[in-house]
Amino acid sequence: MIATPPAAPNASSSPVHTVTVLPGDSLWKLAQQNLGRGSRWHELMVANPGIVDPTRLAAGTEIIVPTQITGLKSDVKVTVQPGDTLSKIAQLTYGRGAAWRCIAQVNPEIADVNRIYAGQQLLLPFSCQK
Repeated sequence: MIATPPAAPNASSSPVHTVTVLPGDSLWKLAQQNLGRGSRWHELMVANPGIVDPTRLAAGTEIIVPTQITGLKSDVKVTVQPGDTLSKIAQLTYGRGAAWRCIAQVNPEIADVNRIYAGQQLLLPFSCQK
């Protein structure tokens, strides 16, 4: 999936620090280590608009990690890639495949939850607690 980050929140005065991506790192892992929860990976996408594919981070890349983001209440739009499934996207996004129901619920255009297509745009809710 390719994520399109939401509009940047009003956090221009928020202090930031950077981390260097190591082999095997993911936005989920970096968010977990630096922001306390893997599900906050969206905030890393917002702070790093140059990241085109959140599933492919090059080792050695400097990632900006916001110390604090306030007002991030936006969802994220993703483009389905070949081989993606709702449960795979849910696992990458929320850390649990069962969250696919939440994704399906906010995307009523999905006629069959077992069939999503490459190139299809999906809305991922910022929080998916179901």
